[in-house]
Amino acid sequence: MPRVELVDRLREEMARPPFNRWLAPRIVDVDAEARTVALSLPFRAEFSFHPTEPCFHGGIIAAFADAVGHAAVAVFHGKPTPTITLLVDFLATAKGEALAARGILRKLGRSVSRADVELHCADKLVAIARGTFSTRD
Repeated sequence: MPRVELVDRLREEMARPPFNRWLAPRIVDVDAEARTVALSLPFRAEFSFHPTEPCFHGGIIAAFADAVGHAAVAVFHGKPTPTITLLVDFLATAKGEALAARGILRKLGRSVSRADVELHCADKLVAIARGTFSTRD
């Protein structure tokens, strides 16, 4: 599928769920050869766990990881892919103006698929996630 169509597909997946519209991630890239998607999430005060510092709350990080993992599968599957499981390892405080995430499609199966997500903030790896998603028709 051409890159333009993949970006359109990613845009569709990010706009369909009302939660994603509220979260408002920005599309950065889709790489068909590497089977990856890249998105960013600009900081907003309601994303913080700290009253005055730009520090992303773990719940926001996990929700963003879920959206990016889902997108990595759904873009290449061509359909929505509900989350079965999601594991997030928090590695460092996410202090900065934006989260950057790369979703990597690891396995596209007939009924179950897998994606990994790397999340960075201020050029620092702050979390990694692994998700399993339903691709059953």
